[in-house]
Amino acid sequence: MEIAPITVTGEKINRTLEQTQSSVVVVTEEKLREHNDKNLVDLFARTPGVYSQADNETWGIRGVPVSGFDDQGPATINGPISVYVDGAVQPSRALTLSPVPLWDAEQVEVFLGPQSTTQGRNSLAGAVVIETKKPTFQPSFSAQTSMGNYGEHGAAVAGGGAIVDDKIAGRIAVDYTDGDGYIRNTALNKDANPHRTSNTRGKLLILPNDDTDVLLTYAHSEHRQGDRSTMRGADGKPSYYDISSNTEAFDNLKQDTLSAKVDYRLNDAWTLTSLTANTSSDYSNRLDSDQTALSNDVILRKHEGGLFSQELRLNYASDTLKSVVGAYYGHNTNKFHDRLLATDPVDNGSVKGETKIENKAVFGEVNWTFAPRWTLITGLRYDHETNDTDVEEDTFSSAAQVKKSFDALLPKLGIDYELATDQYLGFTVQKGYRGGGVNVRAGSGHQAYDPEYTTNYELSYRGSFFDKTLRTRANLYYTDWKDQQVSVRRTGSQFIDVFNAGRSDIKGLEVFVEKDVTEQLTLNMGGSITDGKYKDFVTGRGQDMSGESFLASPKYKMSVGGVYHYDDRLMFGTDVTYQSSAPSEYQFDTSGKVIGERRSDNYVLVNFNTEYKLTKNVAVSAYVKNAFDKEYVTNNRSDDIIDVGAPRTLGMILRYDM
Repeated sequence: MEIAPITVTGEKINRTLEQTQSSVVVVTEEKLREHNDKNLVDLFARTPGVYSQADNETWGIRGVPVSGFDDQGPATINGPISVYVDGAVQPSRALTLSPVPLWDAEQVEVFLGPQSTTQGRNSLAGAVVIETKKPTFQPSFSAQTSMGNYGEHGAAVAGGGAIVDDKIAGRIAVDYTDGDGYIRNTALNKDANPHRTSNTRGKLLILPNDDTDVLLTYAHSEHRQGDRSTMRGADGKPSYYDISSNTEAFDNLKQDTLSAKVDYRLNDAWTLTSLTANTSSDYSNRLDSDQTALSNDVILRKHEGGLFSQELRLNYASDTLKSVVGAYYGHNTNKFHDRLLATDPVDNGSVKGETKIENKAVFGEVNWTFAPRWTLITGLRYDHETNDTDVEEDTFSSAAQVKKSFDALLPKLGIDYELATDQYLGFTVQKGYRGGGVNVRAGSGHQAYDPEYTTNYELSYRGSFFDKTLRTRANLYYTDWKDQQVSVRRTGSQFIDVFNAGRSDIKGLEVFVEKDVTEQLTLNMGGSITDGKYKDFVTGRGQDMSGESFLASPKYKMSVGGVYHYDDRLMFGTDVTYQSSAPSEYQFDTSGKVIGERRSDNYVLVNFNTEYKLTKNVAVSAYVKNAFDKEYVTNNRSDDIIDVGAPRTLGMILRYDM
């Protein structure tokens, strides 16, 4: 069976998957459909090396949460993981709030491990690169409608074609989903988490001449949802899918993105690329701060964000040399206004201000095949960042104006050896970096904190056997993390400060195997071991967490599955995923020594997906996720509010493809 090679584009030098040393999971449009991955939440749930929770409340790569261990909350524009859609970086709030739908996606690349040399800021632990379908000059049209339990329903269309023959083509994609959610607010006697997501994307491909491609994109998205938490019952056990709150909580995010990508081919070897992107976001939130029906304490948030970036890069490609050199400029802003309306007027207060971050960088990478079977990989990035934060108002603390600058030199060095045909062994060392910032939490001292750094050592293997019907990948790594940014609660206070208080390391292994048993049947297996621990960390309360594992980070994750095609009309797929338990909270004695811990549940989830083509153009599909209705706790804190996994969900989809 002839298999087209998968090209990895997220590192800005195009390589085949077999020649990519980074630990990366690549999911094509075909795989998204076979596994019914409607959004990133679905994809993460079955990806070893990535842990996640239902509804995307939090997720992480190699044990590192997407919000970082400093967890600056909704006001942050710093994070350890970046997500790009068509080259535009997504706001940090979108990564924990919006499910990031994958309708009309062409390919998703999940990079496990630092990507700072290539991507720069906010990619200390990894990056996710999503490319949606580009316009073509051939007419195309797809549409689908879906429905499921818990009131889930939705519709989507996408299509396009030539506007001016051989010169201008366009494409439009629209989708929305709506649902009641599976959590019930017993105090208000209504659904606690109704949600709606809608996306509109338009693209124009302009070919002014044979050597120039211009791709213009506009995207608008809206997401609104309620409360995702649940509670403990009177017996202390989880009250699955219930919460009692006298506030109708919501999160609301709107964003608009404009981007322009211009590729100019100077000759057969050299290509000049300009990528400009601007995203504006509007986030509002209402939260029951005590999350009970006893008091009436409400938090209201209003944030306005802006992300502008301009990147210019020059690529070279020949038989023995591939390289990229580029310059980057970014300007990020976030205006925030958080208010607490409490039953006791003494507790009423607000924090209001604005953060501006200016980022400049130059970077480059060279892949040189200096001898048969041997390739040298060298990369370097110089990054300069200025953080200007103005806290205009803080009821619980004094206002503050803080301006800090940070510089980082981020090298990368590796070697790749072709053991035999389709067999590659590589070793890479690279630096990871996340810029410092200013604590904007209400009641904090609004102090500045410094950057954090990682050094990552990684051994990689890529191998194909039996005419490439068996494909294997493995990455063994060690990450040394210094000057780690962590949140520290003040002694005897509810206020939280941020310091460079920690040092950690992460050791791990990721293995992926895929086998084409026959032309109809493909089996896959993946597993990860992630061992992230604090080496040196004492909290502001004198609690010593040195030697303890990262909170919320499972040590083991495994996924096995298969896809079977019959007679080009019937497809059946299944996934079985195991995730081990993880610490949710540590318990300390009076001296600050750890004497116990509370842990989340381990679990095994089974998913099924099937599709049948009624005609050449019309297909009906059905899916079941968590088929055996496994109940499990994902965040087992000691208070009465906890997080649990989603129950059994099922649905049907009717799809038309021209």
